[in-house]
Amino acid sequence: MPELWIPYGAVENLVTVQAENLGVVAEPPSDQGSIEVERMSELVKGASQILVCDSAPPTFEFLRILLPVLGESQGTSIVAPAPKRIEAGVPELKGRVNTLPPPVPSAGGLEPVFAPQLMEKGQKLVIGSARPDPLFGIADAEVQACLNWVANSNAIAAGAREGMEPQPFQKTGAFEAVEGMVSKIPEPKFLSLVSRGGKLWTVMEDAPFDAIKNAFPKVQMPQTRGLVVGAGGRGYDDTFSEALRGVWSAIDGVKRTGSVLLMAECSGGVGSTALEMLVTGQMSGGERRREKYVEGLEEVFYLNKLKEEYDVLLLSGLPETYARSKLGLTTAKGSAEAVGRMLNKVGRTGKMNVVPRAPEFAVRSG
Repeated sequence: MPELWIPYGAVENLVTVQAENLGVVAEPPSDQGSIEVERMSELVKGASQILVCDSAPPTFEFLRILLPVLGESQGTSIVAPAPKRIEAGVPELKGRVNTLPPPVPSAGGLEPVFAPQLMEKGQKLVIGSARPDPLFGIADAEVQACLNWVANSNAIAAGAREGMEPQPFQKTGAFEAVEGMVSKIPEPKFLSLVSRGGKLWTVMEDAPFDAIKNAFPKVQMPQTRGLVVGAGGRGYDDTFSEALRGVWSAIDGVKRTGSVLLMAECSGGVGSTALEMLVTGQMSGGERRREKYVEGLEEVFYLNKLKEEYDVLLLSGLPETYARSKLGLTTAKGSAEAVGRMLNKVGRTGKMNVVPRAPEFAVRSG
């Protein structure tokens, strides 16, 4: 019986599927990536600020690679949205990581408001782990920098989209809106990290959308009645918001109305403001009006679409009250129970495709 290990928070969950029920498993290619350590070190030496966008494992790995030069650059400012997470992942940086003073949105307007430090003179090195995203196509270092440190950026990006249909790996109006915002930041260098198998694979400097897109391996799989999706583990499945945004890069692996098992720890809760409002009763599931945009409003659409088009089963650490009653999802208490339910749905001879790390792949049916 094949055994598959699916990242789940800081650990991995064992999933066992009978050989006759197992379809295609998305596995990373064996080719070697490349990291120009000398070039990256020179960029660190020339930077007045280092902005770390996220706490994904490739980001930690890259920072560990840079530790020798970071140790020599004590005067360089290092900032992150969650400094304690960075210091927990890279203890050698304890006491070095700070936050930026938050930008204050303009009253009544919908213009980008930049964190003041972001607009200072001097080279800024922006580091972020790239991942597929249904709103932007790809959330690279540019996108993450705006979401972290430019007020109104999420609303501006969402408003630039002609519709809300999830479009991972497609350059959207939202991504183009971000390009317009980052063009106003003086002296930036954006480093987008791409991972494979949970490890840092390559670092792309100021790379255009298509270059980053092409760094993600494409996996062809015939659509089956079932699909097991791992949201990616710690750094990718910390919230339901992250998991919900990540599932769309794998969704082509299952037939419409088929069953989807989404495995995401969600130790940080539901995530976005819109989903928080949904689970606390401050927003109805059908509210999608742009004029009332709150952070993550598009995720309410993604959730509804997922439930309308597929039979969704969630394995997470979310409270049952949230997952079942508020989000309207079927839940399981463990991987064995979850897979058993999936097999009941797909049938004794049905097939299930498996994508253990959805943020690392572009799944295509065929």
